[in-house]
Amino acid sequence: MTAKRKIYVCLSWLPVIAVMIFIFSMSSANAAESSQMSNSLLLKIAEITGIEISSHFIRKAAHFSEFALLAFLLTNAVFATFKKKKAGIIAFPCACLYAVTDELHQLFSEGRACSVKDMLIDSSGALLGAVLFSIIILIYVKHTERKKENGSFKTV
Repeated sequence: MTAKRKIYVCLSWLPVIAVMIFIFSMSSANAAESSQMSNSLLLKIAEITGIEISSHFIRKAAHFSEFALLAFLLTNAVFATFKKKKAGIIAFPCACLYAVTDELHQLFSEGRACSVKDMLIDSSGALLGAVLFSIIILIYVKHTERKKENGSFKTV
């Protein structure tokens, strides 16, 4: 592996770690802190758009979005590391496992609970993230194969 590729692989894992730390820190918030964060976001959305959204919806959308982003970035990191077209097949269960540990972690935060419903929402988001990046991988691979066939592909 070239030095340039090693740097690329390392850099592809940094956003994964950052998102995992963010999710962990959000799960560490007690119920009052978590409600306050949701309510302040609701106020900003209402202020900007004039649309009122339920706190329940915001919380579930946050779960879905966090894990969609995690799986998207994780699929990228797995692809960068192993050059596997099916990186999403590795990334998706890893993101689901992190969703389970995230819910279990919430048991240790005051006023929070472990919810199977949230695990399913997290896993649905992870599925979307892994599928989206997998589609990007397939398009990229097809594009580079076409360039190789046409002789216009330059290797570095």
